[in-house]
Amino acid sequence: MFLFHKKDKAVKSEKKDNEPSAKVDREELLRKANELLEQIDSVDGAEKCDLLERRGKLLMDAGEDDAAIEAFEACVANGRRMGAPYRSLTTLYNRKRKAAAESGDQDGAKLYLDKLQSLMQNSKDMLRGK
Repeated sequence: MFLFHKKDKAVKSEKKDNEPSAKVDREELLRKANELLEQIDSVDGAEKCDLLERRGKLLMDAGEDDAAIEAFEACVANGRRMGAPYRSLTTLYNRKRKAAAESGDQDGAKLYLDKLQSLMQNSKDMLRGK
């Protein structure tokens, strides 16, 4: 009876030890994102969409939500494909909408709610083949 939860505690402590403790530096993420700008300008098509997606992910990880939104929106506009850009945009739009609502900015909250609804409509249209 006394050893009932002992195994669970040992497993939890092992998981904590295995987690990466080194966070990637924000400046490093921004530097990598800015390096991608030159490559983005020199390519087209699916490769450009891939680079924009990578840039958006780096900016999102660095906490630059507005710049990440621009990169993901450009990715969606260049290559109509579903997946990570749509998920990331949904996350970012919800984050911005929530921040606007908490600060009492009704216009900002409505703007991001409308963008979110438009994004959802685009994804439905793509699934239907329109």
